[in-house]
Amino acid sequence: MLTGGFTISYLRPGEGVVLRAEAKVAHAGSRQATCTCELSTIDGDGTATLCAVAQGTVIAARR
Repeated sequence: MLTGGFTISYLRPGEGVVLRAEAKVAHAGSRQATCTCELSTIDGDGTATLCAVAQGTVIAARR
């Protein structure tokens, strides 16, 4: 596997009681896959706040 690209956008500090990550496959092909991830904090009263967004792409190396 090769890394095709990777980005992280830090939006605010991760302060809260719980840190939650939710990842999804945005695209999966025969040689390439792209995933996204959102990181949120949850405070004491249950309010979620987005603190970072990431995206990564991997490519299968040909042999």
